[in-house]
Amino acid sequence: MRFDPGYLFGMALQTVPEPRRVARDLFDLDLPRETLWTALALVVVLNAGLGVIAGMIYPLDPAQMGSVLASPVLLGVIEAVFMFGLAWAIFLIGRMFGGQGRLSDAIVTVVWMECIFVLLQALTLILTLFAPGLAAITMIASVVLFFWVLSHFTTECHGFKSTGLVFVAILGFMIVAVFALSFILVILGVEPAPMTLPN
Repeated sequence: MRFDPGYLFGMALQTVPEPRRVARDLFDLDLPRETLWTALALVVVLNAGLGVIAGMIYPLDPAQMGSVLASPVLLGVIEAVFMFGLAWAIFLIGRMFGGQGRLSDAIVTVVWMECIFVLLQALTLILTLFAPGLAAITMIASVVLFFWVLSHFTTECHGFKSTGLVFVAILGFMIVAVFALSFILVILGVEPAPMTLPN
């Protein structure tokens, strides 16, 4: 496996039709855990940078969105915590259900998923300037691809047989995580924007 941009971009495209094959290739690299944590921090910083650029193009009103959601930096910190927790969750929860995955493979899963997400986010940001309709479709595709990659990589990581069951388990844990995150955001002072009815 090579690490030049062209080859990595090709692997990113191959992740859609053959996610488990790409997962095996990445897991077989057996990279040091410190390298993987550094890579995760790097892609989170890149994603936060895109958030800053998006905030410059489409400024958010802190009075409506809350100080946390209106700050790309704070959102980047929240995302970093989420990705760190996700890597541990893939490892620990998979082991609870009889999986044989390693923590390093769980980190690889999150790093690769975040890399693809950064590419799609950049594409979405560009499309918002010229084709908002395509940007909306790209955003939806990003969510679908998130669960596609996460389900297949987790299945390969732990040696599970059914990707469908892994997806259902991930969806269940995500729902719980969303409720927990919502509770945390309320504690931080983030409230839904008030709805105003037309006169």
